[in-house]
Parts: sequence; C-alpha cells; structure tokens
Amino acid sequence: MHFLQSVFKGIILGFVIVMPGMSGGTALIILGIYGKLVGDLARLRIIPYLPLMGGLVFGVYLGGMAFARLLIFYRDITAAFFLGVILASLKVILQGRPVLRYDSILALLAGFVIGYLMAGEPIGLVERSEISPFLLFAGGAISSAAMLVPGVPGSAVLIVMGIYDDMLFFLNDLNFPSLFIFGMGGVVGIFLLARLLAKYYERHQHILSFIFAGLIGGSVRILLPQTFDAGVFFALIAGAVLVWRWSGTGSGIEPKNEQ
Repeated sequence: MHFLQSVFKGIILGFVIVMPGMSGGTALIILGIYGKLVGDLARLRIIPYLPLMGGLVFGVYLGGMAFARLLIFYRDITAAFFLGVILASLKVILQGRPVLRYDSILALLAGFVIGYLMAGEPIGLVERSEISPFLLFAGGAISSAAMLVPGVPGSAVLIVMGIYDDMLFFLNDLNFPSLFIFGMGGVVGIFLLARLLAKYYERHQHILSFIFAGLIGGSVRILLPQTFDAGVFFALIAGAVLVWRWSGTGSGIEPKNEQ
C-alpha cells in the first residue's frame, strides 16, 4: 500500500509541476512529504523515493502530453488557462510582503523588464526550433531547483526562458535526446542547486520574491490569447481560481517579519 501511495503521490506531483504557476514545493507540503524529502535528498538518501520518482516521471509525461495536445488543438483556451494560473501564482510569491517600499518597486520593475525581454515568441504559435543543449541543461537545473522552493513555480522558469512549450512537445513526441539533457540538468538542480537556492531565498526572500514576480509578469506576454471569447474568458478564470484555491491549502515558506 505504501508503494502504491508513493507512486500515486508522484503522479499528482508530476502533473502539478508541468502546469505553469504551480509550485512543486507547495505540492510537496500539501502531500505531507516536503521536510523529510528535502532532508533526505541533501543526504543523497534516494532509494525510498524511487516509487515517488517513478510516479513523478509518469505524471510529467501525462501532463506534458495533455497540455501539448491542448496547445495544438485549442491554443487560445489553453494559453488563457495558463495565463490565469500563472497570474494567480503571484499571490503565493508576494503573500505577506509589503509593496510600498522603493526596493520592492525597483525589484518588481527590474524583473518585469528582464522577463519581457527574455520571453520568446507566443506560446504554441510558432514552429518548433532547435534548442541548444546548454539551454536545455540550464532549464532543467534552474527549474528543478526552483521547484523545491515552496511558493516558487518551477515551470514558470521555463516560460521566462522561452522553452516551456518546446518541453511540452518534447514530452509529447518522446524526444529522448532532448529530454535526457533536460533531465541531467534536473538532477544537478535537485542535488546541487536546490539546497543552495532554498537557503539564499530564505535569507533574501523579500527582494527575490519581487524580482521573480516581475519576471513572471513580464514574460506572460507569450500567453496572451489571439482571440477573446466566452471560452477563453472561462479558461482564464478557471486557471486563476484553481491556483488561488490551491495556494490556500499550503503556504510554503513563510515570509520573515518585515520592519
């Protein structure tokens, strides 16, 4: 039973982290395994988590295949859903932070400009292009490390880097060479970067939260629908409500008391 529960939790986690704006760290807290998992990963104790990892891989594949096909056949509705999801995720990132501070505003504006400039072509509307192995590896490392920080959506990193939809299509097409490079980056991110990122984020979470919120806000231009009708509007609201309710069930890293 414990084996099946671990596999099922992994499938849920995998599906969640594919969705932009959904925090893998928050999902781990809700599933009740965050603290123990992070501690065991730091000690390279991974054998007990093999069923969870197997379920996670399957969940990522299911989520990637589903969202890739939705982008192909229902691009505007899917993009609107993602837009609602990622905008609502700003609630988790900025929760409890004072906004009316000059450093907060500067960090938000800097992140917005960088995110706007870094964002690629509109998601799902351009032909797939070659992605350098370095970008794939870096995307895997950074998004996986970010995934383990509660409140920070790892998939949003891929949107900021402009490779989110490419990764969905790689999953759908089972492009093993590209997935292997991305996966190797993910291993490095989880075992080498995640602990460092979590500590750095905890120390400087006020500024980093606003920078990350700005990055997300600037990059969402690639998620704008081409048309706007009732279906697109409903998808936008549904995505926002989903994350708004989800974020209310797990708080992640609590902000430090600001002076």
